[in-house]
Amino acid sequence: MTTNPSKASYALLNPETPEKIPLVFDSPHSGLELPADFQYAVTIDELKTGWDAFIDELWSPATTFGAYLLSAKTSRMYIDLNRAPTDIDPALLNEPWPEPLQPTKYTERGMGLIRRFALPGLAINKKPLSVAEIQHRIKHYYQPYHQQLAQLLSSLHQAYGGVWHIDCHSMKSRGNAMNIDQNQTRPDIILGNLDGTSASPEFTEVIQQAFADLGYSVVLNTPYKGGYLTQCFANPAENKHSIQIEINRELYMDEKEFSKNEKFSAFQSDLTKVSACIANFVKSKL
Repeated sequence: MTTNPSKASYALLNPETPEKIPLVFDSPHSGLELPADFQYAVTIDELKTGWDAFIDELWSPATTFGAYLLSAKTSRMYIDLNRAPTDIDPALLNEPWPEPLQPTKYTERGMGLIRRFALPGLAINKKPLSVAEIQHRIKHYYQPYHQQLAQLLSSLHQAYGGVWHIDCHSMKSRGNAMNIDQNQTRPDIILGNLDGTSASPEFTEVIQQAFADLGYSVVLNTPYKGGYLTQCFANPAENKHSIQIEINRELYMDEKEFSKNEKFSAFQSDLTKVSACIANFVKSKL
């Protein structure tokens, strides 16, 4: 087991300007660190296929407009922060879970809280896991991230009367057999607002238009509607808005080499413009 791992399980970038606003970006799949107790049966490159490469770096300029950025340090292949804590596949356990589990469609495809496959048919874990092993991951990696995000959103909502949350992700340029859009090419950007229930139409439109104005193809809620983190923190009736943004990796990286491509800087500059539009919208609501 690693020593006091929870202190290093995430990073929080605070606003770089005195004018702070209730706008929070979070990147739950940006981590690459592999804890010492992680016994995996695949290669590092195969683990990297689930990595939202450079997403935290791409969105970091948002802090210059008064926003916050929370990002995971630990690989999602160890524990997925964008899943419910009960979204566990019983087949991964070497003993019964002490409470009822609620596996979802993600677990059915091998992508639950504890990932079953790195790629279609490619099992990650060397052996079944004990309850204690998974509880360790939840306590030291999952809960610290969720508690930090919840505390930040709650305190901003209390201070400003509203809060706007963006859950940041990347996606392969083409879906594989573990995805619901298998073998289909993907647009540049997919926005997920849980079919209009997690954010105001106006907030969604501002983001959609910001990308469209820069020439990017934008799709809403297909095939990604928003994940667990979007569900957790959204309540537009209480002025709590949450949107998931999926970015096509082809826009900024070499998907085979897991490295930045020649378009990275220009794309980050575009995301800076998008961030400015979002920040201006939030300021207009204060």
